Amino acid sequence: MNQEQVDAFSYVAAADGAVSNSIRDARILIADDDPLSRRLLVGILQKQNFRNLKVAEGGKATLELFCSFQPDLVLLDMQMPDIGGLEICKLARAHPDTVDIPILVQTATVNRREMGNLFTAGASDFLSKPINPSELVARVIVHLERRELLQELRQYRERTSLELDSARRMQLDLLPSPEAQLALASSAGLRLGSFSRSSSEIGGDLWGLLPIDESRFGVFVADFTGHGVRAALNTFRLHALIHEHRSLHRDPARLLSVLNERLTHLLPRGQFATFLYAIVDHAAGTLLVASAGSPPPIITAGIEGPSHLFETSGVPLGIAPGLQYEQQVHAFGPGSRLLLFSDGLPEFPNISGERIGEAGLVAAVDAVKPDLAPGDVIDGLCRLTGIADAAILPDDTTIICIDRRGDQLPGTRKQCVLSGDRLPAAGECHPIKQEEPGCLTN
Repeated sequence: MNQEQVDAFSYVAAADGAVSNSIRDARILIADDDPLSRRLLVGILQKQNFRNLKVAEGGKATLELFCSFQPDLVLLDMQMPDIGGLEICKLARAHPDTVDIPILVQTATVNRREMGNLFTAGASDFLSKPINPSELVARVIVHLERRELLQELRQYRERTSLELDSARRMQLDLLPSPEAQLALASSAGLRLGSFSRSSSEIGGDLWGLLPIDESRFGVFVADFTGHGVRAALNTFRLHALIHEHRSLHRDPARLLSVLNERLTHLLPRGQFATFLYAIVDHAAGTLLVASAGSPPPIITAGIEGPSHLFETSGVPLGIAPGLQYEQQVHAFGPGSRLLLFSDGLPEFPNISGERIGEAGLVAAVDAVKPDLAPGDVIDGLCRLTGIADAAILPDDTTIICIDRRGDQLPGTRKQCVLSGDRLPAAGECHPIKQEEPGCLTN
């Protein structure tokens, strides 16, 4: 051992008191075929109270200790006779269990090309020989602290992902189940299809069905400002309020006024919701509609149409107290079709970057073949607007299609709800999975 190496043992700076015990207990693997270099590195680290050290005398032993020792950091000599440092880096980075372990390579000769090869192979950092003790300790601490932070971040993300997934499933439970949709549609003698997807794990759209009596049911669509957790929490608030005021389900205008009053006091400034509530009276052939800033629905009158928007008015819920809402009556006789949607549908850019807009939706619905079931109508609109399964939505999107054409068209295919993962054969309905809502046919 030369004098420089001897001096190194006494040259290490005092350990930083802020370094945590978890860093001191980190598993450090020292891989070097030179016994003197191994002793030097071990001595430097032990003097700084690193307690969990292992040494490997060659490349093969290093790879074995990657598996058995599971190091938090590796000090790797580049020049080993059996397996070189570059090859070890490549092998480590190719395995998911070792892909993010910090690897500090030691080399006596470093040039730009060699440095490029080192980092391409997967080295995290390098140390020039002869080793500078203070530099070694500083870099070891930095990389171990970074690894610890990355692990904490990964654990946080995994925990957040699990919590968001749980919240997403809870939010999906607020929506009418496929079985509930089918039961209500069958009892009313009509057909019903729905699509609901958030722009992130959870969102601010909500829709629901409210049975009233044998001849009537209510359907609502709500869209809160914003996305993510805050908007999703507001949907839970609204869902609870709607079912708290069951006595107002027969009176759309009054229901909206009460919901607005409650939300005005619950929501922080700047948060609000557009909301539309319609009572479908399939016995009388009418719709009773009240709106709070919601996009206007599209109605197709009779088998041949035409389709048109019916204008809605009203201030969104939660903006100002004391508001009164109006309600309108529209014809919804046999053979008619109704499309309700949040503003995510007309605003979604297609593959050309263009938005279809409300007028484009009217034209698209008007062009739909009369015998298409609601789920097929929704599928067609999704394709037309560019909403594919893998598409990232800029906004939460909800689509509800209700039609009274089942008894008006000969040979209409049987309405059904399937569960499972197989694709439908020709003439079958679309399979659906409740935890991943998509275009579905009931």
